[in-house]
Amino acid sequence: MKKYVFIALSVMLASCQLNELGEAGKTVRELNTDLYHITITGDAGFERYLAQGGASSTSEMGDYISDYLSCGPWGTLKCAPKMSGFACSALAATNANYEAASGRNYDWDPCKALIIRCVPENAYASISTANIDFLGYGEAYDPMDGIINQYKATAAVYVPMDGINEKGLVVADLMAGDDECTNQVDSAKPNITTTSAIRLLLNHAANVEQALELLEQYNMHSDIGRAHHLFVSDANRRSVCVEWVNNQMIVTDSQVLNNHYLCEEKKGIGSGELSLKHETILLNTYAEHNGILSSEEMADAMFAAAALPTECDYGGTQWTIVYNQKQGSATYYWRRDRARSYTFFASSTVEVIKK
Repeated sequence: MKKYVFIALSVMLASCQLNELGEAGKTVRELNTDLYHITITGDAGFERYLAQGGASSTSEMGDYISDYLSCGPWGTLKCAPKMSGFACSALAATNANYEAASGRNYDWDPCKALIIRCVPENAYASISTANIDFLGYGEAYDPMDGIINQYKATAAVYVPMDGINEKGLVVADLMAGDDECTNQVDSAKPNITTTSAIRLLLNHAANVEQALELLEQYNMHSDIGRAHHLFVSDANRRSVCVEWVNNQMIVTDSQVLNNHYLCEEKKGIGSGELSLKHETILLNTYAEHNGILSSEEMADAMFAAAALPTECDYGGTQWTIVYNQKQGSATYYWRRDRARSYTFFASSTVEVIKK
């Protein structure tokens, strides 16, 4: 009798995983070379991840994701997230309708990216972007190559690089400029890593104030052994840079963020020539327009601050995003191609693809 009960429970658990993650995997589609989209209805186990204490390292988070994926119908599946340095830019402004708008460049080696529309049951819907090379499945991994690879793509929900939720909160991860690792230790708090913190904020914060309150409730741990700072902007037109120095969280109001510190404790550290160049472009654009930029002008600004492969030792800007925080929308440009764009809405299945 016990044998049959065990089998029944195993089938029920596998069915649960198949319903959420398996159905999500079926939605993976290719938008462009190395650019994909997925819709996840549910949280892919993220609330359970938070409830069991989160993770204090990327490898520990990978163990949790692997266990969760392996509860599904395809046996043991290993997810071993690994990341390396990247350089980026971000800008917050107001559009002609006096609505909050932001721009984001993600600068890195040529990679595969996954745009994720996540619709959790008891959290905010969002649009986010993951570099799926960071999942550790290997260079040959293709999320379109069979059911198992589609299923495994759902793990990307834990490692977003940026995103916007239905309330208009925008969060983006940028390198801060040195190798100082944040490893906060408070036994009364659960743990979180840099990228999973972005998922936390997209799921549960409606504005900057709530985002900062949430971050204070967790021990932050740096991904990839490098210093990060977060660009956080909301529909109320507040934008901040969140940094960690000596394991203390420091918040600086700012419209622009690149790859050097803004806080007084480390101001300017990490200021490479390209980072300063991009910061100057964005600050000048903001000033010239008195902080009011249309969607096209925001795109112009981000393209002007894009990294070209000829001027850096990596692949340049991989994706550019223009956010409308009133609409909760994200318009993507892939690999510096201004002619083609992809617009997604956090709270709607409507998509606008321009070629």
